[in-house]
Amino acid sequence: MLSGFAPLSRGRQVATVLGLIYAVLGTVGFAVSGFDGFAATRGDTLTIFEVNPLQNLIHLSLGWWLVSSGQRSDERARTAAWAAAAVLGLLGMLALYLFDSRPGMNVINSNRAVDVAHVVSAAATVLWLNLPSKHAPPA
Repeated sequence: MLSGFAPLSRGRQVATVLGLIYAVLGTVGFAVSGFDGFAATRGDTLTIFEVNPLQNLIHLSLGWWLVSSGQRSDERARTAAWAAAAVLGLLGMLALYLFDSRPGMNVINSNRAVDVAHVVSAAATVLWLNLPSKHAPPA
């Protein structure tokens, strides 16, 4: 550990790491999809994930918001991480059912891999936020 730097609290860790992951996904997604077909229901593929510019913009925005929140207080970072987990989980679950039956509504070009990744990301965030802290006083 560098002298003069305190370790990040759990909430700040979660928000920062999750934010960096989504920011990288958005950036790499733009490298694959470019800016054509902004809200197309079918687009380019990044490994097994279908992407379009709207989805990439959402990932970049989410990443920026989480990293920004992670640099503030633990309470703000935790709130942002919980909100992101709720939205990602709900979107992933909804998309698993809705987009198959109504493909015209799929403006973020979500496929099963993307939907499952959103649900797994939400679950991992919730688990990480609820891990016991090494620095918690014994009960």
